[in-house]
Amino acid sequence: MKLLASFLSRGDRPSSSTNGAIVAIAMHEDSVAVPVLLDAARGHADPKVRGDALFWLAQKAGDKAAGAITERLEQDPDTDVKRRAVFALSQLPRDEGVPLLIQVAKTNKNAAVRKQAMFWLGQSHDRRALDFFAEVLAK
Repeated sequence: MKLLASFLSRGDRPSSSTNGAIVAIAMHEDSVAVPVLLDAARGHADPKVRGDALFWLAQKAGDKAAGAITERLEQDPDTDVKRRAVFALSQLPRDEGVPLLIQVAKTNKNAAVRKQAMFWLGQSHDRRALDFFAEVLAK
């Protein structure tokens, strides 16, 4: 795992080795994979790497990832990372992802992020999303 993680710390720009390292870390069975992905999502200098780490974190950690993903959604300075965090929320199990997406659509300060949340809610085909859309349209 240390070797894979070292590819993430080799500079600020993503490369094929950086992307490959993120995927390999995510596929790794080692319990160290989630903290490495969390570190990349929280602190890598490149927004693409942070976004990739969020996606794989949602795939790898499920319910354990929701807090970290919403944290990045609120704190990351890059709008593209925030949009990718919204996508990562859509990848969580529906029982977890849909309520978080509704919250983002209702409260996030960034219009592009709210729009992304609405898009993924529409893709969910979840009754809670339909109820939310009805509520928005009734206003």
